[in-house]
Amino acid sequence: MTNISTRAAHRSAIPFPALLLPALLLPGALTAAPYLGRCQMGECIHVDRVSRQVVGEGSAAVPGDLVMVALRTAVSAAPEADPATLDWEATAPVQFFCSETRPAFRLGDGSYQGLDLVTPVGATTLVTAMYLHTCHPEADLADDPFAAAAALGYGATGTEVFADLNALTAR
Repeated sequence: MTNISTRAAHRSAIPFPALLLPALLLPGALTAAPYLGRCQMGECIHVDRVSRQVVGEGSAAVPGDLVMVALRTAVSAAPEADPATLDWEATAPVQFFCSETRPAFRLGDGSYQGLDLVTPVGATTLVTAMYLHTCHPEADLADDPFAAAAALGYGATGTEVFADLNALTAR
């Protein structure tokens, strides 16, 4: 998580799209190594983070950082596929609420889906991996995102949907 002085810098009067634009125009300086998001039924999804920026914060009741990432994905038949040979989709913005108390990601309608990062469920493997790579870019996440989340101190949390960020960060 960020410190208070860093958070204050993110509360500027500049509109959000203007903040993200420089990051999208300069991906080379912000690019992380592509990672394997999930393999299932002979199909592997690889993820490449093009940019990452803290765009908001939680509350005293539910602390955390709202992080916007620009991601692109590619599909292969094998987990060890060379990222340079993959056919990458267009970059898309994704928001995660990085919080040990109430981890979540933003759905297309603006609501937030709570995430249980430690209970293995095949359908949530990809989003769990994306959350961890977004919220803990410095962590060694190995092959099991659920075990990695537990090692980072996460416990089982609710998976309810919250109408908006205010509802997500209210106690």
